[in-house]
Amino acid sequence: MEASDYGIIATTTDTKENADLITQVLLEKKLVACVQSTTIQSAYHWQEKIIHSEEIRLQMKTKRSLFETIQTEIGHLHTYDLPEIIMVPLSGANPEYLQWIDEETTKT
Repeated sequence: MEASDYGIIATTTDTKENADLITQVLLEKKLVACVQSTTIQSAYHWQEKIIHSEEIRLQMKTKRSLFETIQTEIGHLHTYDLPEIIMVPLSGANPEYLQWIDEETTKT
């Protein structure tokens, strides 16, 4: 088990309800071991305008091998036309934490 086999997936959404739905489905399907949510202020270009909005950021701990499945699942559940779905691989983590992620997610 190498740290690089694991990662953190991030997405943002516009409502608590959508954040809760994404969280619940991914946890129930054992695609992620943990989801953390925080409210953030975002500013971005969208359809030739600069948008300022409050969003909910979800950070999910999982295995890199599950990324495509998670990306598809989030795409089906998300309220945005073009949701951010990015994964940052881990470059280091304590082995016990990685083992916990492995135990709490589906086998690949």
